[in-house]
Amino acid sequence: MQEPYISLYGQMAYVLTAGPLLLLIPNVLLGVFGFAPTSEIWIRVLGMLVTVLSFYYYALARHGNRQTVGATVAGRLVFCAGLVVFVIIGLAPPALIGFAVAETGLALWTWQEHRQRAGN
Repeated sequence: MQEPYISLYGQMAYVLTAGPLLLLIPNVLLGVFGFAPTSEIWIRVLGMLVTVLSFYYYALARHGNRQTVGATVAGRLVFCAGLVVFVIIGLAPPALIGFAVAETGLALWTWQEHRQRAGN
């Protein structure tokens, strides 16, 4: 049986926290990060999508194959780079970098676990 990826449980907790907040009370989370309140549906759609991602991270943590777990690291780092670019070009407030930092930390933790398993 494959050992679980503890870092992906951390990722799951992260998205399982952010997703329902964006879905149910988006303006609270938006306000914390310096975004204007919104009544647009898209922030709730994003919240639903992020919540659904928690199911995938749970499955990957418990049963995922190494290639798929490795792909999450690359995808998450690209996402972080995109967040930083949004801030640099003025589309988002600097507080958004907080999401990028948290996500980068979790992705690097997964990468470290992934590398350790490759050496075994």
